[in-house]
Amino acid sequence: MRDLIGEFATHYVTDLEKQLDSGNGQPSIQNPVLFLFLGDKSVEALRAVCANNEKSWQNSHGVLYVHAYQDETWEHPQVLGCRLPRPDTNKQTMRASIHERFLQDEPFKMELNKAMKLASVRVAEMGKLFTTFQQVNIAVVTRADDPAAILLPELTLLLKSYLGELFKNVSVDLYVLLQEKNSGEAFGFSAALGVSFLEEINRYQRSDYHFSENLLVTEDLVKLPVEHKHAPLFSLVYLLSDKTEDGLFLEAGMQENYELISKLVLLNNKKAEDEFNENSEGYNKLQFIRSITVDTGQTTFATAGLSKVKRPTHAIALTVLSAVFDRYWERLKAGENLPKTKARERLGLTANDLERKIRSIMPEDHTLEEMIGLMTSGVSYSELSGMNLREAELALFDGSSQAFFETNVARGARQRVESLAIRESLAHLIQREWIDDERLGLYAAYQLTSEQASGANLLEELRTGIRETTRQLEYTKAELDDIYLERVDRQEIRVGGFFTRDKERVRTFVRHLLHVVYSKKFELLEWELTLALLLHLEKQVEKLHKQIGQQVEELEALQKQLRENAQKSVREASDYLGKNMDEYYESVVSETIRSLEAQRGTGFYLESRYIGNGSLLFQSGIVGLVERLCQFCRTEILTRSSFALSFEAELLARANVAAAYENRTVLTKEDLFQDLDLALEKRAAVHIEVFHFLQKHRYEEKYLFADIHNDFVQYVLRSTEGGRTYKLGCIHEEQKSGIEKINLMGGFGTEDLMFYRNNKKYHASYEESGFVFHRRGGDESS
Repeated sequence: MRDLIGEFATHYVTDLEKQLDSGNGQPSIQNPVLFLFLGDKSVEALRAVCANNEKSWQNSHGVLYVHAYQDETWEHPQVLGCRLPRPDTNKQTMRASIHERFLQDEPFKMELNKAMKLASVRVAEMGKLFTTFQQVNIAVVTRADDPAAILLPELTLLLKSYLGELFKNVSVDLYVLLQEKNSGEAFGFSAALGVSFLEEINRYQRSDYHFSENLLVTEDLVKLPVEHKHAPLFSLVYLLSDKTEDGLFLEAGMQENYELISKLVLLNNKKAEDEFNENSEGYNKLQFIRSITVDTGQTTFATAGLSKVKRPTHAIALTVLSAVFDRYWERLKAGENLPKTKARERLGLTANDLERKIRSIMPEDHTLEEMIGLMTSGVSYSELSGMNLREAELALFDGSSQAFFETNVARGARQRVESLAIRESLAHLIQREWIDDERLGLYAAYQLTSEQASGANLLEELRTGIRETTRQLEYTKAELDDIYLERVDRQEIRVGGFFTRDKERVRTFVRHLLHVVYSKKFELLEWELTLALLLHLEKQVEKLHKQIGQQVEELEALQKQLRENAQKSVREASDYLGKNMDEYYESVVSETIRSLEAQRGTGFYLESRYIGNGSLLFQSGIVGLVERLCQFCRTEILTRSSFALSFEAELLARANVAAAYENRTVLTKEDLFQDLDLALEKRAAVHIEVFHFLQKHRYEEKYLFADIHNDFVQYVLRSTEGGRTYKLGCIHEEQKSGIEKINLMGGFGTEDLMFYRNNKKYHASYEESGFVFHRRGGDESS
């Protein structure tokens, strides 16, 4: 059942986001982009970035990914793998050995050149997917603690060289992943590797950095130089940690950085803004680079943080499901209750009905005639005259009359009453006449069979019948006892005169005796059978009430679970997105159902073609009811326009929900926008921890990815106007299902990084212990 509810919400999210975002300005990159993922530790990033791009970019199928790896890669149509030399098994020389083997292995370099040439050609072949073909961007992604990162300049410049043959302008950005959350295994070595890489990046980004090496190798092993002269190796270097600048670890760890890389690459390669707003400042990559560059010549880096809010569709789906069930359950409990007289008639429990049923199982009247033919003992009438009727019956039949009655009358009737109780089961009758009746339903049957029922109380009716029948039974037994005590000579019968034979007198008395006694016994049996039938029915009703009670408990448990699921989903949607959720959607659901009831009739959803009135529980259990509930919400409720609002419209509708003045939990539109703005800013904290007291130069830019015309964006752009110390803008996207915010920060150096300050002691100690982290040769210099 939990899976059914989860699937319902997930399908609604998927369907609605497709409906809202399809064809509404899904972003595209304007020029070709080639990703270079360096090292085995970047394979997770490769998968995630590729998946994010496929989901977010309209022309993502034109993006190529090169993975330089040693042992582990990922097979994908857009991924081109090239193998790197394996390192030494000795940790002391592991990193440096990769560079040495790269220099020495000529066949390897030839294969690497083939792969890089192929990559450049494939990028050029997909040029028609982009609006600008004169430039290409290389996005290099690596983990700082990956030993293969030592080959960063060689692989970057080799790929840039081949792309330079096909494109007029080749820019290169680096995205460095710093994993600070460590389980404790090899933490010192990992930290030392990360510090060594940061020191190398510090050199690569100096304005006088130059590189020259014979890296171009043809199929005939002819070598050509690859050169880079007196300029930083990368246009921008982003350092992205799994820690925020507040020193807190990211909730989703590195996954948040992978999504951030995708967004940064889009930002740096997006189309020019078509929409203009006087309060919005556009993003300019060259301007950002100039703004984070310091006059001292110190190498500076950038970082970023990303937050996003989407229409809380999952929470909405579960809140609606809960609200619809509340309305359904309320309606089910308010079903029609029949008065006692009608209920008895419908169930066939009137006095006439019971009498008819008992008569149908009683033997025919000729049974008494058959008893007259029973053999008697030969006792004379004169002997009988001094006896009472009980003694006379015993003297005449010696118990055979009672045995005959028991065998031929009572026993069969008792068996038939059990069959009658089963054949005309109240459970089946209540199922048909109450539970299956759309006007009554399951809860009406529950009330009918309850001991505390209002209106018709079946158990009370049956128990009243049992008490009355028991009294009649006892009264009839007493009458029978009185009859048995009567004397024979006092009976009002004509037994003949003096000349009448004794045998004739006895026969006349026998007829009288059997008629008087067994007519009463027949009456007594009828009361016994009536009592037995009522007791059977009482047990049936008690059993049925227990069964229905279990169903009612399941429905109440379902109501509780649906509410808990909705509340949990609202909490997970974050406080600022969950505001007014219950108040708004309970109102919308009620209005929607009222509108549908006006068209189709009150309580139409109790009909079997919709949710039903609970009878389905007896056929398919609670799961069947949940399936129908989900289907009803999916086809009849959530298809209404009020449930397909854009993020902006839905947020505004909830902000303006009508509420009592004293209900302080309901926010105004401005309060909601303010909370949303603050939450977006907090979640967009940049992904690097810097030592603020030493950081002398800090430059920030903040951008919203949203429809620039929506009210929330205009609120944000206006609210900080005049007093902001950072650049603020909106990247216009006509998406309707959410808003994203990216914070850019730059201008810091390695000495400002808490990661570097905390871990350089490991780097120094490892080097003192004989570990070699940096290249021992090569023509690259700084």
